[in-house]
Amino acid sequence: MTMEPEGIPRHRTNAPHHVSYFDIGTGTWQGTAAFRVTSWRRLMRSRIGWTNKLLVTAMHTIELLTGAPRQDSNIVAKPDEGEFGRADNVVRISKFGVTLYLLEEQYVLASNGTGVTVNGHERLGPVPGLRTRTFTHSAEVRDEGMAATYRMPLLGTPWTGNHQVAPDRRSIFAELPCDWGRATEDTRRVGAPA
Repeated sequence: MTMEPEGIPRHRTNAPHHVSYFDIGTGTWQGTAAFRVTSWRRLMRSRIGWTNKLLVTAMHTIELLTGAPRQDSNIVAKPDEGEFGRADNVVRISKFGVTLYLLEEQYVLASNGTGVTVNGHERLGPVPGLRTRTFTHSAEVRDEGMAATYRMPLLGTPWTGNHQVAPDRRSIFAELPCDWGRATEDTRRVGAPA
């Protein structure tokens, strides 16, 4: 066993989720996060509550007027934590320097090599403590670590996030559709692991 700097896996495996989070994902990422309503009729008929409907409408309108917000993410590998390793991620979506969305996640890797339990704590909006929640959802990494599917509850409705790593392993494109909306993330690694 070799000793590596903190945050770099000591036990590298070819398990798809090890490749995805430890080899490809670890580091600092920047890009854009876009969001739009694809069906106003389905949104208005949905049972997500008026608060979420107002929030969705505001997000859609602000992006139409000002463009896609910036997304920053930092993933830290923790291969010796838990049964098969863990990775921590902090995601910040901002516009004009104001935080619109803050998400702290733990990716708990399953021993099957593909399954992931995601524990998240999110804050919607720029005011700390106003709209926060803690949640858990699942993910599955596939294609030798080059793709993943996340099934997550956001804004009162289920979303399916499909993430695809570019062949250069330095860019990720994600598409997250739901019944009434679509979000995309387009990020590039800009910094090596700390």
